[in-house]
Parts: sequence; C-alpha cells; structure tokens
Amino acid sequence: MSDGAEKVYLSFHKSFVKENIPYIDRSTGEDRTFNSVTLPSDTVIDGRNVGGFQFSPLYIDPSKYDENQRVVPLLANREVWLTRTARDADGNVPLDQDGNPEKETLKVMPMAIKEALAEARRAWSQQHSRERSLQERAGTARNGAGTMRREGDRLSDRDIPF
Repeated sequence: MSDGAEKVYLSFHKSFVKENIPYIDRSTGEDRTFNSVTLPSDTVIDGRNVGGFQFSPLYIDPSKYDENQRVVPLLANREVWLTRTARDADGNVPLDQDGNPEKETLKVMPMAIKEALAEARRAWSQQHSRERSLQERAGTARNGAGTMRREGDRLSDRDIPF
C-alpha cells in the first residue's frame, strides 16, 4: 500500500480473522496464501445485517494495544467486496449451473464497515451494561478488594522482617 493514500483501519478480535490460508494458484501452480475476515453478527450496513459476510484483505497486522486484536488497513477510496454463501428460505444452499454454491456479494466502502462495527460494539456494550448497574459492579469490586486486603493482612503476619 502506498504511504500517500488515505487509509481506514478496522480492528477485529482474532477469532474473526484467519491469516495465511494456503492455496495453490491455478494459473501458475504456485503455493500462495490469503487472509480472510468475517464480519461479526449484528453488523448492519445500510439497514442490512451483514454479519457472516467475509472479505479478503491483503494485510492484517497485530494490534499494538491488545494481543487478541488484529488491525486491517484498507484504502479509504476502494470498495470492499463482502461475500457469503447464499441460502434460500429453508436454509439450504442453492447451487449455480456449475454445481457450486451461490454467493451473495455486496460492495461497500471501508468507512461504512468501520461505522457499522462501531455501532455494533456500542449496542453490545449497552446491552451487557444493563445486566448489572454501575453500583452493583462497584460493590462487587469493593468486596473483592476487601477480601484481597484481608488475605494480605494474614500473609503480612508471616513475613520475614528485614
């Protein structure tokens, strides 16, 4: 990727990312690899749930801040082709004329994916924060800290003085 191009950085948990998947190039016979990213469920772009759609980025980098996160740099002005295996109303996979599973394809801009991921994370966070109030979570933390302090006092009785 050229350094002068504007980029959009998407971050995913490592469970949504598969790196260096081997395949054999049909035209040259060479062993090659590709990357695949699956969008999390409840990711909505233009009113459509695109959870389960996949794309193949050229680069995937480890996050500097969290070892369980992966960062995908994409060019901001280039569409991303999202694909997934099509299913009919009964959940069966329809086949094309060649007997291969039909694919659904969407073309979206990287910024749309970034905004959809941010909204999905925000919704998930709000849903899970309602399960316990802040006061309940603080009480749990206080009780845990009190237990640690009491255990620490018992240990300090046995410390060797210097």
